[in-house]
Amino acid sequence: MTELKLQQSLLDGRYEILDCLGRGSYAEIYVARDLSALEGEPTTVVIKALNILLQGVPDTDLERTLIENFQNEAVALDRVRHPNIISRLGHGTAIDLSGTAFHYIVLEYMAGGDLGARCRQQSLSLDRALFYLKQVCSGLAHAHDCGVIHRDIKPQNLLLKADGQIVKIADFGVAKLEATEGVITRVGTNIYAPPEHNPLVQTGQLDASAIEGEPHLTPAADIYSLAKTTYTLLAGEPPRRFSHRQITELPESIAGKTWAVDILRVLKRATEEKPENRYQTVQEFWEELSDASLPPTQPLKPKDETEARVRPSSQLTKVAAVVEAPPRPRFDSRDRLNQSQAQGNGGRPRIVVPVRKPELNYTNQPQYQQPAIQVLHQSNAAANADYIALPADRRGRRTLRIFVALLIILAFAGILLATHYYVSRKRAAQQQSAITPSGNTSSPFVGREVNVTTQANLRRDPSMSSPTLRTVDRGARVRILSVNDNNTWFEVEVLDSNGNPDNTNPVTHGWMGRKVLDVD
Repeated sequence: MTELKLQQSLLDGRYEILDCLGRGSYAEIYVARDLSALEGEPTTVVIKALNILLQGVPDTDLERTLIENFQNEAVALDRVRHPNIISRLGHGTAIDLSGTAFHYIVLEYMAGGDLGARCRQQSLSLDRALFYLKQVCSGLAHAHDCGVIHRDIKPQNLLLKADGQIVKIADFGVAKLEATEGVITRVGTNIYAPPEHNPLVQTGQLDASAIEGEPHLTPAADIYSLAKTTYTLLAGEPPRRFSHRQITELPESIAGKTWAVDILRVLKRATEEKPENRYQTVQEFWEELSDASLPPTQPLKPKDETEARVRPSSQLTKVAAVVEAPPRPRFDSRDRLNQSQAQGNGGRPRIVVPVRKPELNYTNQPQYQQPAIQVLHQSNAAANADYIALPADRRGRRTLRIFVALLIILAFAGILLATHYYVSRKRAAQQQSAITPSGNTSSPFVGREVNVTTQANLRRDPSMSSPTLRTVDRGARVRILSVNDNNTWFEVEVLDSNGNPDNTNPVTHGWMGRKVLDVD
């Protein structure tokens, strides 16, 4: 795993890297300050850097696919520019502080996080969920009108502005630019992916000859994912039970709501297995969803030509401001980049320049003066030499401090672990010594050690209605202490858990049904 060295650096002479927001399989996300932003333009931006070496050195085909997908994302974003779709602000190719060449695109920064994190904290009310979904439908309908299918709609790809009022669709890295372009390949997140490109059902690219005559990807794929996203926003949890299949019920937390039956009807149709049985446009899905959310006592006005209900998605698409996109990127492979540098072509990657440690302040964005550091165009080695030009004694002292701090942390962690182990053992021993059988101890079963035949509950009393003390795994070893009057419940002591000493759970004494014990 080779990560890019971009911390505390200046990219392309204008983007001061502030922090790393995260890493995926082949991309790294950084927040940066644009030192050359014009008045009215955002000064805080996101740098999405393609790092094909994150999972090791890829083969030629994989590298080509990664670069094509990365360029495809930039092209898709330019084609679907819309107030509810993340904007691309620029792109480039550079060499990091360790000499690794990489491509990057510049995106607008969304400080409010994603809808996935927001609904994990608390499920959204119906009104709030529809407030966001109206914007998502507007952006997605516009993308479909432009011939782009997202293929990975999910709450984590719906980003919020700092005030939480505007949501934008992000991550077009696997988008298909034409609905009829090529065969369907496996993409998408398992829980939200439709059957036609489910990553667990299909493995790799499908054989085009094997599916000749089959329908190509349609907007119904995004509508499927959008319906499961709607479930997550309303329920506060992903529809894991309905992975690979149609949504057929809502969780108990919202199933009793007045709107639940009508909303479920919409989600069921939107997640039909066959694409042709789903809603065919986002507009149609939004109309059905918004109608289903109306109070049951409110009469619906008939739709006619003089009084048609104007849907927000179409309205937003019509009034969307068209902002001129930056120049279209063209990203090359590592071999071509190396060849370009060797020939001294003018289009070679720019060298990343190190700067002082920035202040991490993403909200307050004062005018910032560019550090007076000479840009090095001669060689990457010169940049690296400048970056590490610290006095040797300062580097040694810093290394020693880090080493001592790590030793202290490890010692403290060891003390905590030993204390936890000692307390757990002592508590278990005390409880074991205090066990007094409460049932019939004269049964021939008493004293036998038997195995648990299936995962079962250890209960406080010999009754199915008795509270559960813990769950005992299949294969666990127990000792019978007593039985009830009709030999259907056994009072037991748990000796081990599936062949291992049970030192982690202090509850070892309770009642289990005869049918889950190997006593016959």
